[in-house]
Amino acid sequence: MTRRPSAPQLPVPTAKFIAPPDLTDSTLLDVSSSPQMSLGSVDIASHPDVVVGTVDLPDGTSRELKADILRPATDERLPLVVFLPGGAFLRCNKAMAYDVRRHIAASGFVVASVEYRVVPDGGTYLDSVHDVRAALVQLRQYADDFGIDPRKAALWGESAGGHVAALTGVTNGRPEFSGTNPLSTVQAVVDAFGTSFFSAIADDFDEAARLHYQRTPTHFSAYVGKAGALFSEIPEAVADADPATHVTESAPPFLLLHGSEDTLVSPSQTQHVHQALRAAGVDSTRYVVAGANHGDLGVLPDSAAARAWSSATVTNVITEFLHRHLDGADLPK
Repeated sequence: MTRRPSAPQLPVPTAKFIAPPDLTDSTLLDVSSSPQMSLGSVDIASHPDVVVGTVDLPDGTSRELKADILRPATDERLPLVVFLPGGAFLRCNKAMAYDVRRHIAASGFVVASVEYRVVPDGGTYLDSVHDVRAALVQLRQYADDFGIDPRKAALWGESAGGHVAALTGVTNGRPEFSGTNPLSTVQAVVDAFGTSFFSAIADDFDEAARLHYQRTPTHFSAYVGKAGALFSEIPEAVADADPATHVTESAPPFLLLHGSEDTLVSPSQTQHVHQALRAAGVDSTRYVVAGANHGDLGVLPDSAAARAWSSATVTNVITEFLHRHLDGADLPK
């Protein structure tokens, strides 16, 4: 018998029970018979470690934030897709999800996996959004170097990166979220199994998991700028970090995806954002991937955890959404 690789120790619980997903406003996606995505025969050009920003750290030093860029090896200008890796807000490894990023790039995009500040950097949700917006501006300014069509950009994030993608997407034009530069605006957002309202992160789980978040301060409190506090003690900070709080009718189209068997982030976290978007009249689509666990490979190294998320069914949903909303996009005035 093959021994499963053990997951890294995380300062959060893994659910032993997950409530059945609410499908009243979402679609169940069956990937049980889906083949895996094809990497195809498209030649891909790789541009690693492109500097997209410099930030100051609490210890007085500075750090360059970088991006790994993948694109078809052609001269055609293509829409930009900025990928935000997950990592529980404890790490941000731009090398993650390489094969899926390559697949998305091969379908006709410039895909840039970017770094953003997380808790060990002293970062909060405001810092993460600032870093992503700075990267969007810089990448658009690199348009001639990497064949980017600067009129067309989307965010695509997984897990913690999904949260940051959603929060950045709904705060276009907001000064407090560094959103006043038109070059930092996006025309579409993909949020895969992202968190949203931290106080409810375990709402779909067993009592032990729920009680952990009620009784134990976690690093999520540090991420909202209130290290050491219980969620019940900092409701305003938790609400401000929630993408749903900031949704308006001007938000871009959203695609949200979540596994029905996610043991780290309650599936209702993406539904919470989806419902806020729909209530505001925003174009939002949500899929629940049947049988899929949390797909962030930085947290769950077992290859089986990623199989649903690299299926042709899921990747086709993502590429079709991106093409639908970017192929005819124009940069907002």
